[in-house]
Amino acid sequence: MRRSFHLAIAGALLAATAAPALAAPSALIKCDGYGRRQTPGEQVGRGILILGTLGLFGSAERDQPSARLKGDEAIAACTEALTDSRTTGNPVRRAEVLLMRAGRQFEMGRFEEAIADARAARSVELTPLVRSHFDRNVGAGTIMLEALARLSQDRQAEAEQLAFQAANARPEGTFMAEEALRIMQLTPLITPDERALLDRLWRMMPNVQPAAHHEGAGDWAAAAASLKQLAAMSSKPGVGLLARMAAVQALAGENDGAAATLARVAQDLDELAAQAQTMTPEKAQTARSQIANADELVQLARAQLALNGGDLEAAKGHLAGRPRWLAPAAIAAPIIRNVQAKAGSGAAPGIDPAKMLADAAKVRRDGLTGKGVLNLATVLLPRWEDPDVAQDLAKTMLPTSKIMQPKPVRDGAATSILTARTMASDTAHEALLLAAARAAAAKGQDRFAVIFQFVLPTTAREGLANRLGMIEFVTPADKLFQGQENRALKVADIEAALGERYRVPEPPKR
Repeated sequence: MRRSFHLAIAGALLAATAAPALAAPSALIKCDGYGRRQTPGEQVGRGILILGTLGLFGSAERDQPSARLKGDEAIAACTEALTDSRTTGNPVRRAEVLLMRAGRQFEMGRFEEAIADARAARSVELTPLVRSHFDRNVGAGTIMLEALARLSQDRQAEAEQLAFQAANARPEGTFMAEEALRIMQLTPLITPDERALLDRLWRMMPNVQPAAHHEGAGDWAAAAASLKQLAAMSSKPGVGLLARMAAVQALAGENDGAAATLARVAQDLDELAAQAQTMTPEKAQTARSQIANADELVQLARAQLALNGGDLEAAKGHLAGRPRWLAPAAIAAPIIRNVQAKAGSGAAPGIDPAKMLADAAKVRRDGLTGKGVLNLATVLLPRWEDPDVAQDLAKTMLPTSKIMQPKPVRDGAATSILTARTMASDTAHEALLLAAARAAAAKGQDRFAVIFQFVLPTTAREGLANRLGMIEFVTPADKLFQGQENRALKVADIEAALGERYRVPEPPKR
């Protein structure tokens, strides 16, 4: 009897303990995978936006991103979540739910409904100080989603205008700018807005993107100049970059430069092939892929160079034997078209340059309007990030901190700063940029040029996030700066744009 009683009590206690874990996720969790968040508040005395302890409406609930629903089920869950006290009592949380519902409307092809939800999210009532922070994250996300919806309606001009607006919400960030440029790249014409974003990214995060846009526009001289400057930032540029540069130089008519680049990449390819013999199977496979891709671009460069020199048979020979090309269509198609125009249909038989370009354009567009963009629309677009993240980062930039401190790299030719914490991707870019500016100022320099920047991506409640970030830069005191001076950023400009946001909060007054 006593044993049965104890077993009954134990069973009841176990059931009571297990009940919360077994409870079905709420509509809020089914909508976007997250529970309540604190309501934004203002501490006017310091003029810094902080999160208060007010507004924790509704019960706490474990975050479960895997519990998100899709399609109409998600729309229904988000609609129900809008009646939850955790959203009715918190305008920021309500905006996040509306943004997720907008993404799910987009998923179902209901673009006007998606736009309406995005605008409703952007229009929640907020105090001015909270609004200024909101517009840099959730607000920017709503604008970009509206841009994607307009693009899906074949309203390219409107999509570009909205995307540019979203990118300008955080001018020292890179994520929204990169997404905006993906939309703008769908047309070959480089607009003034597109050029402005390309220049901004080229200064903050140098990569092949500006060259790719110039290639799409057929501006080979500009593309070649961009690639040459990019190669100069590395003591050992990759074979893919050099091979691409050779092809673009040939298209630009820079015959001597292309020939010199081809000789350089040929040696590097030979060395990489030899190294692959001693690599692990996984690394060897990567090396073989790099070699194959570079070899295609090398053949294209040689074909264009032969054509430039009037050797049609050699040009045809370099294109022979390939049923398809994996090189960027913006490079491969013009070279094949050029050879076919001079050498006739016998050059690269079965290859239609116009179709190559059309197929590439379709893939790019599908990536922004098809199923491939849903992860961006529902998970990666910026959500709210607590303002005290920036304050915490400011502390790590102090000389007394042991993290985010400048260190010499490249045998002292440049300086590097590293950050290793989870934060919104654009926050990481801003923080690294400001840390570089402050490090340059500490050296008595008024300018610096970024020669490398990256963040290791992950996903978080804030949207696309950073796990690890690094920036490498040079100042006028560094020899490498001479080749990068036209990309320099002024320390005063970066401090003026970001300094107030990333500063150590003052101790409370007693």
